[in-house]
Amino acid sequence: MIKVDLMKKYYLIALMLLPLLVAHPTYAALGLPENTAKLGYAIGTAYVSVDDPADNTAKEWTLLPLTLIHTDWLLGDIRYWSELFYYTAVLDATTNKVGQNVEQYGFRISLQKNLRMTRLWAPWFGVGIGASRVTYTTRHTIDPDGFLRAAYPDREQTSVTLLLNIVSEWPLTRNWDIGAKLEQTIPIDGDISENSALIMLLYRY
Repeated sequence: MIKVDLMKKYYLIALMLLPLLVAHPTYAALGLPENTAKLGYAIGTAYVSVDDPADNTAKEWTLLPLTLIHTDWLLGDIRYWSELFYYTAVLDATTNKVGQNVEQYGFRISLQKNLRMTRLWAPWFGVGIGASRVTYTTRHTIDPDGFLRAAYPDREQTSVTLLLNIVSEWPLTRNWDIGAKLEQTIPIDGDISENSALIMLLYRY
């Protein structure tokens, strides 16, 4: 039984490594650069809003401290763009707006098309979908004097969003690029939405 399990694991690993082994010849046959895959890290800011079931909420800017990126060309001027991300946000309470602490982590993937806008600028325009886990804690409102008026239970949900984004990149060296991304997330299933801006460092391999 142990040998069978080990064989299954080796088989799965081989299947996962197969695209890496055949990627470069495939790209060359398509006339694409041999090194099209990129890994990256990004930091930025987001304007976050929450559709809370108890009442309205404030919209706040927050830091996006951790976004990990992987992207690769698929065919011609089409590529996929994937992210793992994590951030927290604090929405302030008022007399008629529910304050709360927001924590979100998840995964996003987009298909992007390269469009040349000018001789020196050819950004990637994308559409995609995101899935995340969001927790809302310390939900409350305050009275005019700043004291607690009402407290609400913590809640947690899975959020699914539509993504609209644009990415621009500029080479630093042969293997390193810098870039910037603007993105809007539109809730499909969930209560959180964002407008965000990221700056990123990408390694081509």
